[in-house]
Amino acid sequence: MTEAFCHSILRLPINKSKALCNLVMGLASQVNASSPTAISLEDCYHYQYSSISDSINALFEAEQHDPSEVKAARLEMEKKFISQDRLFT
Repeated sequence: MTEAFCHSILRLPINKSKALCNLVMGLASQVNASSPTAISLEDCYHYQYSSISDSINALFEAEQHDPSEVKAARLEMEKKFISQDRLFT
């Protein structure tokens, strides 16, 4: 499920989407992380610590820049995952 979510993030019209995917993988692998530093120290996290805030900022800026395009892509992704979630429950 995490892999499919990451592929969907890569299709969003945002900068730093690879770093955002890597952040998702880091969060998925370290569910007990108490800080961003703990996530950035994980073996699966391949970016610098600063890319955590950079990727989150890019997500915010994309919605401010062209909210309709980002919103449409996000809604498509949400529909996909809602239907997939029903398959697993």
